[in-house]
Amino acid sequence: MFIQGIDRRGHTYYAVYRGKRLINKVIRETKLYIGCLDDLDEPRRIEIEKKLEELGDPSLIPKFHSILLSRGYKFPSPVSHYSVENVYEYGRELALHKVCEEIDFINIINHYGYKGGGPELGRIVEVMAIARNCNPCSYFQLHEWYSRSSLPFFLRFPSEELTYDVTIRALNYLQPKNTVPMQVALYENIRRVYGYECERLDIDITSTYFEGSECILAEYGHPRGHGSDKLQIVVAFVVDQKGVLVTHKVWQGNRTDVKSLKPVDRCLNNEFGLDAQRVVDRGMATWENLNYMDRKKERYLVALRASVKGTGLLEEIKIPREEWVDIGDKQVAASVIKGRRKYVVVWNSEVAEANKKERESKISKAEEGLKTILESVEKGRVESRAERDEKIGYVKRKYGVTRYLFTKGSRKGFSFTIERTEALAEAGKYDGYQVFVTTEFDLSEKDVVESYRTRDQIEKAIRTLKSVLGLHPQNVRTKEHVLGNIFVCATAFQLRSILKMKIQDEGLDMSVEKAMKTLERLKAVHIVVEKDEGIQVHRKLTRIDDDIRTLVEIFNLAENEKFPEVETEKFK
Repeated sequence: MFIQGIDRRGHTYYAVYRGKRLINKVIRETKLYIGCLDDLDEPRRIEIEKKLEELGDPSLIPKFHSILLSRGYKFPSPVSHYSVENVYEYGRELALHKVCEEIDFINIINHYGYKGGGPELGRIVEVMAIARNCNPCSYFQLHEWYSRSSLPFFLRFPSEELTYDVTIRALNYLQPKNTVPMQVALYENIRRVYGYECERLDIDITSTYFEGSECILAEYGHPRGHGSDKLQIVVAFVVDQKGVLVTHKVWQGNRTDVKSLKPVDRCLNNEFGLDAQRVVDRGMATWENLNYMDRKKERYLVALRASVKGTGLLEEIKIPREEWVDIGDKQVAASVIKGRRKYVVVWNSEVAEANKKERESKISKAEEGLKTILESVEKGRVESRAERDEKIGYVKRKYGVTRYLFTKGSRKGFSFTIERTEALAEAGKYDGYQVFVTTEFDLSEKDVVESYRTRDQIEKAIRTLKSVLGLHPQNVRTKEHVLGNIFVCATAFQLRSILKMKIQDEGLDMSVEKAMKTLERLKAVHIVVEKDEGIQVHRKLTRIDDDIRTLVEIFNLAENEKFPEVETEKFK
C-alpha cells in the first residue's frame, strides 16, 4: 500500500491506495481517504494515524510522517509513547442533551412512564431520541453507537447497561396512556422555557409501511410515498407555529384523512387544553369536519376540499374578477363572510392555464384512442356492440373524460360518432380556483393565503421524520413496539425542532440540517501519552472554527462542565 496526493483547486488531497491487477493492467484501489492536510491539528493527526494502523501495514505511518515533514508540520515534543484511547462524537450529542436538560426531559419521562428496576426510562429514551438524530440505526445497533458517543459522560449512564433487551423493553412503557401525558408536560415546559404561546396548530397525516406481515396494526390503505402493496399504519402529527412538534396519533393503515381530524382535535382540547387555530389541508376539510369544528367553536384555517363550483361562491361574489384584490404570484382573491366562516376564493392564472392544457391533452389522447377503436370497427375487428362499448368505456375512464366526450352508436353496424359535450365548455369556467375557509375575520385575503402556505413546515417535518429520523419503514413488529418506536421518532423530531427554533430566534441564516453537519465535526479525542514523569491522558476537542463557535453560543454548549477544550490527568 502507498500514500499519494492528488492536486485539486490549489489543495492536495491524500489517500491510501493499493495496486490491484485487473486482467492485463494494474488499477488503484482506495483503502483509506485521508483528505486535505491543510491546517492539520494534533487530534486529527493522531486520529489519522490510528486509522492507518488499522490497515495493518507498518510502513504507512513513516510514509505519513514523511509527507507531514515535507509540508512543514511541526510534531509535538518527543514522547516515549502515545496512543489514541478513543474518539467520541461530541457536538450534536451535547446540543441535543442540553435541550433535554432545559425541558426537564428525563424527569418527565420517568414520572409518567413506570419502569421498575434497571436503568431509568428517561435516560434510555433520551439516548434513543438523540441517536435518531445522529445515527438512526436499529435498536440492535444502538449499544455500539452509544458506546462510541460522548453521551455516557453527559448522562452518567454506563454504555454496558444499555443492552438490546433493556432498549426493547423500554418500548413497552412508551404507550399512549403514558406518552400523551409525557407530551403534554414536555410541550408545557417547552413553551415556558423558551417563552412563547401556542398560536397555531398545523395537522397532517402520513403513513409508514412494513416489509413483513406480522404487525396487527398494519393494514392496506391509501399509500403515501410507497407502493400500494405494502402493509402500513397511519400517523397524524401536529406542530405549532414555530415548527415544534406538539403530539402525534397512530391508527391502522386503512384510516382515512377525513376521519382523523376529530380524534386529534379532541386530544388537543382535552389533554393539551390548546384552543389555537387549527390549520389542515383539503384532505381533512370536509363539510362534516367544518361543521364539527363550528360546533366546538374552534378557530381554523383550511383549504376547502369542495370545488368552487359546488360552493356557489362565484355567484355570491358580486365583484367582477378583474376587480378582485391582487395578492401576488399571478393571483387575485375575493372573500365572502357567511356565519362564523370567511370564505376566500383565489384565482391563479397560471394554474388555470395549466388545468386547461392538461384537460385538453387528456381529451386529445382519448379522441385518438376512440378513433383507433372506430378504425377497428370499420375493419371488422369488433364483433359486437358490447365489445365496442367496453372498449369505448375503457378509453374514457383511462383519461377521465367521460363527462366531456359523448359517443353515439349508429343504427346499423357497430360504428359510432364522437362529440364534445357542453360540460367541457363549462369546466373551463372553474379552472384555477381554490377556496380557503377561516374563522379569522381580521385576516385579509392575502394574509389568509400566506398564512396557509406556512403549513409547509408540517410537510417538511414529515419528510424529516421519514428520511432522516428513521420513521420509514418500521423495523419493529409488535403493536407495543411500533407505538413505542413512533414515540421515539416523534420525540427525536421534537428535540430537533427546538434546535431549529433556537437558530431562527437568533436570526442565524442556517438550516438545522447544516447545523447538525457542522456540529458533527466537533469531536472529543482522548490521547494517552507516556512520558518520563508518568502517563498523561489528554482530552481535547477538535479544532473549533467560527461556525462551530457560533453554534456553541446559541446552544449554550460552553456552559457544560464537559466542554473545556483540554483536560489532563496524570498518573505515576
